[in-house]
Amino acid sequence: MTDANATEGDASGADGAASGRASLRRIALGETGFERATVWSAVGLALSYVAFDATAAVGVGAPATTGVLAAVAAVGAVAFAATGGGALPTALLAYGPFAGTLLRGLGPTPYAVPGGLGGPPLSAVTAPLALAAAAAVAVGFAAAVVGFLVGRIRE
Repeated sequence: MTDANATEGDASGADGAASGRASLRRIALGETGFERATVWSAVGLALSYVAFDATAAVGVGAPATTGVLAAVAAVGAVAFAATGGGALPTALLAYGPFAGTLLRGLGPTPYAVPGGLGGPPLSAVTAPLALAAAAAVAVGFAAAVVGFLVGRIRE
């Protein structure tokens, strides 16, 4: 009879470990998938890149535009994470808007082709993109934690 109890204990321990791995997988990868994050990242990159032109046309400066775009990207990342996005998809989603913003804020002349004839060096583009990746990972993972907690509160 003690063998049967030991087997039940081992089974519940294995179930707990499997449940823990499933929770970590859900937190890291999410339930909504990379597809939505990829599309919104690309849209965010394009919109944030041209937002500087639109806001300059109405007299809004680059620092104000940068601040608003960063705030919108952060709120969007938290909302995505709260609806089932995991840490990695949320970081991917945040990358696009940050990349567009940093390319315009720190990058070469807008709409210039890097490495081309008379264009800026490739490093002028890769530095803002690397900084955007670091910011996206930081914001994405923080947003995933906040989104996960918000999701737990809603349940």
